[in-house]
Amino acid sequence: MESKNNKILEIIKKEKFLSFFDLKKIGEDGESILDGLCKVACPANNDTFNYISLTFIFDTPSESASLNAKRIMAKITSEEIKQAIPSAYTTTSIPATQSPEGSYIHQIDVIFKTPLPEDKKEFVNKLVYLLRNTILLNVEAPQWWDEDSAPEATEAEKLNWSARLMAFIGLE
Repeated sequence: MESKNNKILEIIKKEKFLSFFDLKKIGEDGESILDGLCKVACPANNDTFNYISLTFIFDTPSESASLNAKRIMAKITSEEIKQAIPSAYTTTSIPATQSPEGSYIHQIDVIFKTPLPEDKKEFVNKLVYLLRNTILLNVEAPQWWDEDSAPEATEAEKLNWSARLMAFIGLE
């Protein structure tokens, strides 16, 4: 089991970022009550473990913003994702073990049994559609990174690798 865990951790550490998009939750008064960003990644070079990772980073300057972020993330269920993307096998949903002050970070991994296509835009667009129409977030169109401009994982994302690994192998 240890070597399998190490292999999954190596795959997670070598993720490549595909895209990002801004998102917000609009309150009844028409003003934003929560702002954030979602970074989308997948394995860089892998033919055995197929997934798309979503890292949600919300600005939470107040306790109410933090609670709103947690409520929104709770609405994004495995069933909702599987309905939007029928080829999805399962999902993990993990709050970051540590978030910077004034932020809430949450990661969702959508896991597939079959290899991902070279062009993953269809999957990302289906996830954006889910966020807009089921979760009712205002979501900007995804911005795509090329190989040269893709960022490295943040320190908060790196701190959460062990939690993601445990979720992948079913030890949540």
